[in-house]
Amino acid sequence: MRMLLSEGKKYLNSGTMQLYLIRHAESENNAKPPYERIEDPAITARGRLQAEYLASWAESLEIDFLITSPFRRSLETTSFILNRSPQPVHVWHNVFERGGCFRGHGPDATEGGPGMTRAEILRFAASFPQEFVIDETITEEGWWGSQLRESDQEAGARASVVIDRLIKTFGSRGETIVAVIHADFKRCLLNQMLTGVADIDRLGSLVNTGISKLNYDGESWHLQWLNSASHLPARLVTGNEA
Repeated sequence: MRMLLSEGKKYLNSGTMQLYLIRHAESENNAKPPYERIEDPAITARGRLQAEYLASWAESLEIDFLITSPFRRSLETTSFILNRSPQPVHVWHNVFERGGCFRGHGPDATEGGPGMTRAEILRFAASFPQEFVIDETITEEGWWGSQLRESDQEAGARASVVIDRLIKTFGSRGETIVAVIHADFKRCLLNQMLTGVADIDRLGSLVNTGISKLNYDGESWHLQWLNSASHLPARLVTGNEA
C-alpha cells in the first residue's frame, strides 16, 4: 500500500529529512495465539527471512542514522541490516512498543518485566563490528525496569517526545534516518505527525518489516509510503499484531 500526502503537523525547524519507519520482523508473539504471549520474544524463522529481504532492500539506501528499539525482536531485525551496512546503530530507549515490556495478555496484564539490560545489549552487539550507541537511560536494571504496563495516554505522550527528538536531532541536516520499531507505536507516531490528514488506525494491519516513508521539510511531515511490503514475496507478508 502506498499513499502520497502533502500536509502534516507543523513544526518550526528548517531542513529536510527522509524518515523510514519500519516494523520489526515477525516475532514469536506474532506467530502464536495471544494467550502464549511472552514479554520479549525473538523473531521467528519466517521473521529472519523477512529481515533478510528487508536488509537487501536497505542496501539501496544511503543511511545516515539507524535507530532501533531495545526490544529483542527489533534488535534482531536490525542485525540483518547491519550485516550489509557499515553505520553504527543507535538504541533509543523511548521507541519501544506501546505498553512497554509487560507480562501476559489482555487489559489486565499490567506486570512489567525488566527488558534487556545494558550488558545484554552489549553482548548482542559484540557479534557486529559496528558501534552500538545505547541511550544512557538503559541500565543494568533493564530498559523497562519492571515498571507497570504503559497506558495508551502515556504512549501518546512518549510519541510526542520521540517526534521532538527526531526533529531536534535531524530536522535541519537533510539526512536519511531508518528506525526499526513496532506496529502500535508506529501508529502513535504517524497519527501525530499526520494530524488532520490521515487516521492511521483505520488503515488495517501494519505488516512485519512494512516500511512507511516520511519527509520532514522543516515545517511539516509529508507521507510518501505507508506500510509498503514490496520488498517481500507474498508468502512472507504477515501482519498479526498480537
